[in-house]
Amino acid sequence: MKKKVISIALIIALIAVIAAGSFAYFTDKDKATNTFTVGNVDIRLIESTFHREGNDNSGDKSIPDPTHIADGMKYVANGHKAFTDDEIQADAENYKTYLENAGNLMTPGRAAAKCPYVINDGKTAAYVRIRVLVPSAANRDYVAVENGGVITNQWCSTSMLSGEFAPAAGSDRDPVINKGVTYEGKTYDEYVFVRNEALAPGAMTEWNVWNFIGIDADADNADIQKAIDAGAITKDGSFGVLVFADAIQAEGFANATAAFAAFDAQK
Repeated sequence: MKKKVISIALIIALIAVIAAGSFAYFTDKDKATNTFTVGNVDIRLIESTFHREGNDNSGDKSIPDPTHIADGMKYVANGHKAFTDDEIQADAENYKTYLENAGNLMTPGRAAAKCPYVINDGKTAAYVRIRVLVPSAANRDYVAVENGGVITNQWCSTSMLSGEFAPAAGSDRDPVINKGVTYEGKTYDEYVFVRNEALAPGAMTEWNVWNFIGIDADADNADIQKAIDAGAITKDGSFGVLVFADAIQAEGFANATAAFAAFDAQK
């Protein structure tokens, strides 16, 4: 059986946005005597300022609240106000400009909205995974802590609480976090979000897996200098946050866990 996998990435800096290319490859497990049309795996990773269900981006009031009422969505409860797929995709067209403006205003206590979604542009259902890599030396490891009723983590807990994405073992709202991941010579903390159900052709993930990138209100010059010295922040004050989207055809796998075990083995 031929399995097709694809991975795409966005490299996001607070001041600049760099779009990396995509790659795809095949591996042969068996030879077949019949000829089949190979299934198409084609995903698109977008980022928006719109958190699916209302403004939940660290209090950024410049981002409007939705006016539509969710109806018939699988992971967003009916009756809740939510942005539509079309609204999110339209907003994503302007995300680079937003990020450049937000980045220039980043100060302790402020945040930039960062809401990734994946769209299946292919012809076959695919398991998808989103990975967010934050420079370790600039990361305070935001964990889900109740603070006056406000979750202080930067990721979208609802993406896991809703059942769309799988949480880490023993948790219902936190992703798998891999510390000290090396990519192109730099060290990151990697947050992994695996969608439980295969994404149908033409469909978009319902929940954003991440909310915002922010600077702690109590961060001072010494904290910033440590991150600069470690190479996590450049001297001009920007730092890169990497977002990867991976996909593999759903056919031939019992579940997402089995699919991404095969994906990672081929990498």
